[in-house]
Amino acid sequence: MLRRRTSIIILSLLALLVPAALAQAKPEIGIQDEDVFVDGKSTLSPAQGYQRLAELGVHRMRLLVSSDSVERAGGGFDFSKYDRAVNQAAQNGVRVQFTLVGKHPRPDIQDFARFAAATANHFRGRVDRYGIWNEPNYIAWLKPLNRAPALYRRIYLAGYKAIKSNDASAKVLIGETVPYAQGRRAMAPIKFLRKMACVNNQYRRIKRCPKLKADGYAHHPYDFEKAPSRSKRGADDATIGSLRNLTRALDKLAHSGQLKGTKKLYLTEYGYLATGRRGLSERKRASYLKQGLRLARKNRRVKEVIQYLLVQPNDGSPFTTGIVSRNGTELPSFAVLRAAA
Repeated sequence: MLRRRTSIIILSLLALLVPAALAQAKPEIGIQDEDVFVDGKSTLSPAQGYQRLAELGVHRMRLLVSSDSVERAGGGFDFSKYDRAVNQAAQNGVRVQFTLVGKHPRPDIQDFARFAAATANHFRGRVDRYGIWNEPNYIAWLKPLNRAPALYRRIYLAGYKAIKSNDASAKVLIGETVPYAQGRRAMAPIKFLRKMACVNNQYRRIKRCPKLKADGYAHHPYDFEKAPSRSKRGADDATIGSLRNLTRALDKLAHSGQLKGTKKLYLTEYGYLATGRRGLSERKRASYLKQGLRLARKNRRVKEVIQYLLVQPNDGSPFTTGIVSRNGTELPSFAVLRAAA
């Protein structure tokens, strides 16, 4: 009888634990929208924005912080607007991660290290995750393009050391790459990775360079023109439909010993355009977003998907990926993200 009761207790505990484990396996869904939550440029106030996040069930936010936006004229940094944003997020049950960017597209490594150190020290215990630079394989953020992998290696090493020295508990993500080659404007992310890690096409080291470690890999798997299931492109590209290209490359780099700690994949920007040459109908935007989120969920390496943006911009920006209209109306993609979150 005792053995039977013990078995019943164990089965009851498993019944409670298995659904929880399955829930944890879902990628964390987040939002990025500085216009709403930092700069006050949106038609929605921060309070209205947090109401939308509550309706979505979203508890994660990514913010891009550039050194230019916080530098004081006489030296030092003024983080006051990000203090307000981080504190307000915490009050609304939302965790914040930063992506740090120095002077771009031609960086000063030492200046960036000072900025990263000051940021991590100031927000210790309040910001739990950092990305180093934004889209380093795209010429608008880092150039010249042929030197970008080596430059990014130096930027990352300096940023990682600065953050960990000031907040050892913070997670640091490497990458933040764009998804595919664009002629002279962008290098394919996997080619960029190989060059950054100093390996050849067979992932054999071709020269001595510092080994890299991270707490995860950050990537932007956009493909505005194709349905996720048909989004493949080249072997060195990694869109939402070809994330296996990226995870395989990361595994090979780990095996080479040149890049460790990238088992976890963070999709730190994602969405579909409503206007312009690559704009889609609202129905198709919602359909593609749903398909993309399903693909992300099937990939066990994906730990996070950040929807960029919450609200459609009102300043003429061509990046019309918002899921709420400028007048506050929910677009069809809003319901898709709510179901995922």
